[in-house]
Amino acid sequence: MRIENLTPSHVRRAIEIYQEKAWPSGPPGNSPVDMEQVAKAQTIQELTEAFERPKAEDQVSCERYTLRLGNWRYPFMKFVMQEYLVEDEFFFSVDTHDDLRVDPSMPDYGAWCELRELNRVMKERIEAAWFEEGLPTYDDLRQLTEEIARIERAPGARAHILLVDDERAVARGLGALLTARGFTVQLAHDGRRVLEMLELDPLPDLVIMDYAMPELDGWQVLEQLRSDPRTKDLKVLLATATNIELQMLQRCNALLKKPYPRQMLFDLIDQLLGKG
Repeated sequence: MRIENLTPSHVRRAIEIYQEKAWPSGPPGNSPVDMEQVAKAQTIQELTEAFERPKAEDQVSCERYTLRLGNWRYPFMKFVMQEYLVEDEFFFSVDTHDDLRVDPSMPDYGAWCELRELNRVMKERIEAAWFEEGLPTYDDLRQLTEEIARIERAPGARAHILLVDDERAVARGLGALLTARGFTVQLAHDGRRVLEMLELDPLPDLVIMDYAMPELDGWQVLEQLRSDPRTKDLKVLLATATNIELQMLQRCNALLKKPYPRQMLFDLIDQLLGKG
């Protein structure tokens, strides 16, 4: 939704729906969010004062605002309002914030996997309810980027890209944009599927991968890729909103912090493929 069309009423309704789904017995009284400030805001600028924004060192290129609203099992889930890929277009999403590295050998691993699945299902229900009410979601982002791809066609690229993102609507939209530029694009939505696809020849020229994924996360995928002589030199662009450790950065070829404008992605791809 264009920023000039986005109103506090849109955001308040999105928060109401979130809380209905995430807190079926009612939200807790000790919420970390100043809901009175949210209720009184007359403009988007006033309302975003209640939100968290990325720290300067995170170098996020697009506007991103978050509210830690939690859910009945997990206090760290967030409502996200952000500009992504398209200038001045904002979309709502749920950040389950459950991308901590958890080793299967840990005693609470099973409980953590159960919680992740609960968060995933809750996220899908909230975002589906937003879409039904005409609020801006990643489904709208997909539709918008697919339309942009039809207009901004720039064929000429000849590289093969494996694009990995568990946000399926985002992956489809990005895939359309990259295809319009001439790339051959394959999509994957979880880490295990990435490794299965990379068992086959030919290997892609570039893997664009999120960190937080089901099955295997970005760390686990990169660990296996770099330990295999066949894929140890495969170029990997990590595109993620997750804060990445230095050790992780040493295993990828470049990092792009979400959210980002599409031209920044295009430029970085050209650099990695030796066209910049």
